Amino acid sequence: MSNLIVQIIGYAALAHLIVDFIVTLDKDWIPTKPFKCDKCFAFWISIGPMLIQYGPTGILYSACIAILAQIIFKYTV
Repeated sequence: MSNLIVQIIGYAALAHLIVDFIVTLDKDWIPTKPFKCDKCFAFWISIGPMLIQYGPTGILYSACIAILAQIIFKYTV
């Protein structure tokens, strides 16, 4: 169970860091969604590994990761 919690926090933090870096590039050719949205980006980078590792329940874990990434974004900006 603690491994799952670490994965959720890790994916959310990683997604936030990557989106923060992409936003600082300020390139017009980069689409806003999913590359400049914490929630979208976190969901899409985590859906594959979570589905492989946890099956259909991985969709719920990816949703939790997306919400946590948005919370991290809200309280760190």
